[in-house]
Amino acid sequence: MPIVIGMMAGLISGSFGVGGGIIIVPGLVVFLQFTQRLSHGTSLLAILPIAAAGLVGFIFHDSIDVVYGLFLGLGSIFGALIGTKLLGSISNTWLTRIFIVILLLTAARLFIDIPVKSQELSLSPVTAIVLVVIGALIGAIAGVLGIGGGLVLVPILIIFFGAAAPVAKGTSLLVTLIAGTAGTWRNYQNANIDIPVAVKIGLAGVPTALIGSQLAMVMSDRVSSVFFALLLLASAAMLLRSVRT
Repeated sequence: MPIVIGMMAGLISGSFGVGGGIIIVPGLVVFLQFTQRLSHGTSLLAILPIAAAGLVGFIFHDSIDVVYGLFLGLGSIFGALIGTKLLGSISNTWLTRIFIVILLLTAARLFIDIPVKSQELSLSPVTAIVLVVIGALIGAIAGVLGIGGGLVLVPILIIFFGAAAPVAKGTSLLVTLIAGTAGTWRNYQNANIDIPVAVKIGLAGVPTALIGSQLAMVMSDRVSSVFFALLLLASAAMLLRSVRT
């Protein structure tokens, strides 16, 4: 089962610029009976090789803004350390509720077609500060929920900064890698990772993440949004069902 979860997570990661935690976390809870807290910590480690593989695919197409990614990544380091600290103090029940709400809100936003004109990303001192702050938020989300943060970051880059969808996804994976590394280090210290399972999932997701990153280049923005939203709803339904049973 970890292999199947990893393959699915990799495909989603590369296609949509997220870490794959939206697949990994419900998969660990529903199929492997992990606690919500342990699934979040394990997921954060598992997404590292997956995000790295997807990132390579976007690099080949020059679809990453490295400068934006580094400023966002700087903030995400601090946010991830805060998020993983919060992870140890929030109950499993509330972690599940928060995760489901994030999935549903993101899905709802994706169903709304907001016309955005893509433009070249520019950087000013004010923009740099804003990026660090946004990065801290993304890192905190990654640390608490065990996801890369692309659920939030990709829409932000597209809507508020005018980034083209592939660039937003590629940049998001760079930030995911940075935030995930910082958060995993803290989770390791807190003994909140199942390392063998995380490794199996992460390695299984590498080839499919490469495939997904190629799909992202040819998939239209609207089709991408609808498929992603449906996937989020399915993940939320899986978790909700596991809570009730």
